[in-house]
Amino acid sequence: MEDRLAMLEARLRELEDEREIRELLAHYGYYADAPLDEEYFALFTDDCVMDVSAGRGDDPYEVVRWEGLAAMREFLSVRTAAHDNGFYGRSMHVQGNNLAIKVTGDDAVANGYSFIFHQDGPTLKLLSASINEWAFRREVGRWRIQMRKRRMPGAPDAAEVLRAAE
Repeated sequence: MEDRLAMLEARLRELEDEREIRELLAHYGYYADAPLDEEYFALFTDDCVMDVSAGRGDDPYEVVRWEGLAAMREFLSVRTAAHDNGFYGRSMHVQGNNLAIKVTGDDAVANGYSFIFHQDGPTLKLLSASINEWAFRREVGRWRIQMRKRRMPGAPDAAEVLRAAE
């Protein structure tokens, strides 16, 4: 009976972990679009990493990287053409599509697809489609994003990113 109870508790913990990670990714998009910057930053660990292909310019696969929460704050404090104040309230960050999650204790990895849509007058445009690897860490009983690796389809390491949760 004790073994069976332990197995059920482990299965329940796994389901709860996956649900919490999916909700974390949903909030990532909501907070980015709202804008709720402080809530957005609270989703990340202090040592977080954003490792994303730019998707623009001569080399759309060129990687731009921010390391640490302070660097993320600095990036969002200086609005660029792609993330200016006109972006807020007119965009939809959608991640977690085809999401595969692997939890190992207080660490987890997931991979899946994401899209950014933007309302431009009467037209809804697809701004970005990407392949993602996410690393999560449970800190003080709560899952947080430790790393996001985002690649444009066709990037040299796209297949590797898609195998993150295997």
